[in-house]
Amino acid sequence: MRYHHGKRSYTLTDGKSEYEFYTDESVEQGACLSLQGEMGVGSIAASRVAVLTGDKEKEARERVIANIKSSMFFPDRPELVDDDAMKKLWPRLMEAALEIVCAKKLGRSVLLRFHGDADGIAGAFALTGIINCKALQHNSAMYGARDALRDMAMIGQESRPFVILLDFGSADGCKEGLGLLSAAGIDYLVIDHHPYTTRNARVVNPFSVADGASKYTAGYLAAEIAITCGMDKEKALGLAKIACSGDKSSILASDEADAKKAMVLDFLASHVSFGNNLDFYRRVMEKNELFDSIAQQADESIGEAAQKAIAREKRTKEGQLEICVFSLEGIHRKGEWPPSSKITTRVFDNMRSAGNALLCIGHTDRSLIIRLNDEAVALGLSANGMAESIKKSMADFVEGGGGHVKAGAIRAKKGFVKDVLGELLREAGRIARKDY
Repeated sequence: MRYHHGKRSYTLTDGKSEYEFYTDESVEQGACLSLQGEMGVGSIAASRVAVLTGDKEKEARERVIANIKSSMFFPDRPELVDDDAMKKLWPRLMEAALEIVCAKKLGRSVLLRFHGDADGIAGAFALTGIINCKALQHNSAMYGARDALRDMAMIGQESRPFVILLDFGSADGCKEGLGLLSAAGIDYLVIDHHPYTTRNARVVNPFSVADGASKYTAGYLAAEIAITCGMDKEKALGLAKIACSGDKSSILASDEADAKKAMVLDFLASHVSFGNNLDFYRRVMEKNELFDSIAQQADESIGEAAQKAIAREKRTKEGQLEICVFSLEGIHRKGEWPPSSKITTRVFDNMRSAGNALLCIGHTDRSLIIRLNDEAVALGLSANGMAESIKKSMADFVEGGGGHVKAGAIRAKKGFVKDVLGELLREAGRIARKDY
């Protein structure tokens, strides 16, 4: 709504076209209306505005949604990555795109929660480029009851609320929170790429069509959806490349500039609190001098920490698998940059060489960070698979764990990280030797 010549001006849609109309009355965003008036050039001077309720509203809303669906054109294949997995996932991606378009045209109140890393932030840039919404950072991989209750209080009373979770929300531990949203009558959509076991029709995840599909990052999926909804392909591709670079995905060719942008976003995300919005990230990325200064500081701190970790490395070999283990205690401080994952990745990048299967493990007093190269995966190793196995075999010692095929982590209970490390090394050795 805006004011025009002393009257309220609104935009109305029947699902096929959009109209501007003027009235003295106040109309709530997202309301379903019956309108009478005089049609002018590009606008309607309303003489009667009635808000529909009950069955009349339901019937009219369904008709408008049907019109939106019939007027939408969807390409028959992805624009950025056209492989077998994405062809299989494409119908579900198009359903998600249609939901977002309908939410936009129907004036729904949308809350986007994005994970606080380069993948989640880049994906959030893509989605906010196609729909107006409240976008807030979420630093946990879980969406629990407390998160759902907070969001219910935030938008539950607004017009037909709709929650989108990006780069998290698939895990079984999110079931309770998502269930509360549904019970409160709040629609939700999850766009994620982390492994999960319980299928949910409201989740868009490449693991539903292929194993080891974590390389199709959430930011990439958001970019594909954004293109379908009208975003410029080159702009969406740039965001997808940042997302893939941040998660070390090889599905799109990224360069040093993409890696630099991903690193800066990760650096910024590690320093801001839960609930941060996207404006802060946009401002930094647009100021070249500030961006370059942050990039240099972030890179130097990772390099310094990695050199300290390398000095502590212990190498062993199991068959064709080379294993590198190092302690991060005293190098990494919880909640500070660089995170243990970035240090481990930098050590891993410095050590791997073509043709050698490598498992790299960095450990703190409570966690173990796992990195594998393609050659190690070819031997049958999976970071997520080993984490899941150890969660079951050492349930009394482990608080959680998971990840992707080539990157994962295990959180041990206090005082048991060495025991869990020992079992992880035994598990990796058994797989490398085919001793199972």
